[in-house]
Amino acid sequence: MKRVAQTPRPDWRARLDEIGFSFYDLESEDGRPYWNESAAYAFRSSEIELLERATKELFDRCMDAVEHIVRERRFAEFGIQPRFHDMIAESWDEDDPTVYGRFDLAYDGVDTVKLLEFNADTPTSLVETAAAQWQWLVETRGEGADQFNGLHELLIEQWQHIRTERWGLPEGARLHLASLHDAGDGELIVEDFDTVAYMAETARAAGFDPKLVFVEDISWSMDAGVFLDKDGDRIDHIFKLYPWEWMADEQFGAYALLHRQSTQWVEPAWKLLLSNKQLLVVLWELFPNHPHLLPAFTSAAPLGGRPYVSKPRLGREGANVTLFSAKGELVAAEGGRYGDEGFVFQQQARFADIPGKTAVIGSWIVGDTPAGIDLRETSGPITGDLAEFVPHYIEDPR
Repeated sequence: MKRVAQTPRPDWRARLDEIGFSFYDLESEDGRPYWNESAAYAFRSSEIELLERATKELFDRCMDAVEHIVRERRFAEFGIQPRFHDMIAESWDEDDPTVYGRFDLAYDGVDTVKLLEFNADTPTSLVETAAAQWQWLVETRGEGADQFNGLHELLIEQWQHIRTERWGLPEGARLHLASLHDAGDGELIVEDFDTVAYMAETARAAGFDPKLVFVEDISWSMDAGVFLDKDGDRIDHIFKLYPWEWMADEQFGAYALLHRQSTQWVEPAWKLLLSNKQLLVVLWELFPNHPHLLPAFTSAAPLGGRPYVSKPRLGREGANVTLFSAKGELVAAEGGRYGDEGFVFQQQARFADIPGKTAVIGSWIVGDTPAGIDLRETSGPITGDLAEFVPHYIEDPR
């Protein structure tokens, strides 16, 4: 794995607009755009195979962890309200289908891949991974170039599997897809909207009739006992880019709890156990010394003498993450609004030696199949909301 300087396409903004990726100019470090094609990461095919194997292994162990948590009723450790415990167990036992997730991985550039966290419920960077970096690859390196990126095709296959095999729906069945419109300021959250719009296109290709809605416009009909969109259409099957832990604290979640059978949610309720960083503690407990796991605990004491990281259980985009030295001294910290839910403490990972950069690999899983990777880089040790997205390619095509 190495970082290689590239010449950006002269019309890269226009080209990205054409595939529905419009938030490329979100401000990153030093005011640079979020999308960065002045560089790329080159991998050997053997490294890609290592990442692929690690992703599959981590997903399988996560499924083992969910089974354990449900059987042992360990929901309270995740800060989940008691009224949702049975709902999560039923969702798992009834095998409610999942579409996708993204592991954040640390790769040392040699032979070691470690799990940082699992974005299992509402992962973003989807459209830039599946579409934008593939477009970049073909247009800059040619049709014969290779990249670990089967995300688009696998999403279509998974949606088709869910429609036909899991839900038994005919072609043309309605699927609602929801994102949050704004954060209270009235400004459209473009990243979420583009992500859901892209997901709608993969669902359409799988035979669904997608309808985009905003979370704010979803209501509950007391008379009919169903969720409705703003047009009054009932919502029977819905993909949501809206976290379950937020729903659980709202009236919205109470209706989902009381009437679980009336609406099929993707991602399913059992993903609450995977999108919570308490998962890291349970994984280490169940699989100590696993080659792809970092020691993780509910206190810093067991990590004495080693550099470590504290992470809020429900944090996002590096918010409220703090790094400590082996002596327990503060190294770096990010602010934010998380932490009331508690923290987990994880041994610090080793990253590839890329001068001036920390590169986190996002490794995607669709269904239970590794689907591709993306890379986000920062100049500091914490990957936060100012990280830049950098495309990748494989030097020796498989």
